[in-house]
Amino acid sequence: PGADLDVAVYISSGTNSDKIMALMRAISALGHNVYGIGRYDIAQGRLNSSNFDVLVLGAGENDSKLEYSSTDALDTTTIKNNIRAFVSGGGGYVALEQGAHFSTDELDLYDEGYVTSGSAGKYTIDIVDSNFGSGSQQAYMSGGGGYIPQASGAVVVAENGSNQPVIVRDTYGFGRVILSSFDLELRGDSELDWTIWDNWDMGNSHANSEGCWALLGRMLNWAASGNASAPTISASNHDAAKVAVVSTHISSGGAWAGLLPGIYRSIEYAGYVPLAIRFDEINDGQLTTSNFSAAVFPGGYSYGYKRGIDDWQDILDYVAAGGSYYGVCAGSFYASEEIEWDGKWYDYMPLFEGQDRGPLDGTTYPDYELMTVNVNDSVIGNMGDIVMMYYGGGWKDQLDQSNAVTVATYEYSGGDNGKPDAIRFTYGNGRVLLIGSHPESRSGSNEDWIYWDNWVGDSATPLNNPDNPWLFIDAAFDNWLIQP
Repeated sequence: PGADLDVAVYISSGTNSDKIMALMRAISALGHNVYGIGRYDIAQGRLNSSNFDVLVLGAGENDSKLEYSSTDALDTTTIKNNIRAFVSGGGGYVALEQGAHFSTDELDLYDEGYVTSGSAGKYTIDIVDSNFGSGSQQAYMSGGGGYIPQASGAVVVAENGSNQPVIVRDTYGFGRVILSSFDLELRGDSELDWTIWDNWDMGNSHANSEGCWALLGRMLNWAASGNASAPTISASNHDAAKVAVVSTHISSGGAWAGLLPGIYRSIEYAGYVPLAIRFDEINDGQLTTSNFSAAVFPGGYSYGYKRGIDDWQDILDYVAAGGSYYGVCAGSFYASEEIEWDGKWYDYMPLFEGQDRGPLDGTTYPDYELMTVNVNDSVIGNMGDIVMMYYGGGWKDQLDQSNAVTVATYEYSGGDNGKPDAIRFTYGNGRVLLIGSHPESRSGSNEDWIYWDNWVGDSATPLNNPDNPWLFIDAAFDNWLIQP
């Protein structure tokens, strides 16, 4: 660790994908290095003081700790013991909302429980620990919020209007633990948090929203060093088109948080403004061309999109009206009228009237790997071979049903070599780009804010992509998805 903190943020199963990018964006704006880690990183022992100063556990999926409490997430003996060892050895620990609940009930990092209570909305909290400043702060609490009873020896940092503790701090071995029942990463009057649903939830009004980031910064500083000094905050957005990133993940699937940092960072790299929206906003009719120039449906599991979005006609209408659709892996499957998965056929959204068929024959799936993709398109660009992550995406068939053009093909030794990976076509006045691979991931680099993709699966073997697949995303947005 250098002068800035090296902050690990858990971004895999169990975390709230609608809030995770606001959290990482805030940590970066506070001047720290942010790394999205997965469960394998913890299991393999990479969560240690040589790599990180602080571990952050964000809000829980579905405003609950239950998804964290799964063997597919954090509820294994090895993972829990490795987290405890990191903190007891001197590492800092920050947890928010149901991440704090999991920390009290499952990790036992704090000697009292967590009480889930109240409804989602803005509340005023009072700072009662002078080390963290003074006065009051307006902050957002979801349905997973509540309060955290004071443990013996713990210090209350902030209270709600009923004088109940909502931020508490304590020690654990040689480390420091600080928990909040509020979502301090969210700023309801700003797009600097790369989140728009919170603005709409809060009526585009949030008194001193920057103060929430400042309080979060004090929490990080205290967890790392014991000094809750006031941070310096620096963040800006491009003056450019806004891109909706459909961020929700539910029990049946949707956008997986583990690759979301690369989605947002690559859109920023391309020169545009990524903004998280939930299924709720699509269902409420807020995916419109007046709000967004393009919409991204990230990788994850397509069935969650099908279950969570009430009527895909809203998406078809958005594209027909001139919006663009960028579907990655699961987002591509969701947009295809017919999909084949492991030999079985399913009906999905008829945006692409052909077929998306996966996983590819002869790959390491269900593990991920690096694969060469040949990009050869007169519009997006003749970019040649680019190495990208492959993680179960499909190849596109019956392109003529939508007058689609092949943008890129898979180049590998398996049975689907040479078949279309990426395609583009128009739908009404809108434009569509579907891709099976994951150009948002940059294995071997932290530019994508993803740490887990720097390693081969559940191993200690490094994984390094020699190419920069964001060049493809840049060209795709500039030359196709963002219309003049």
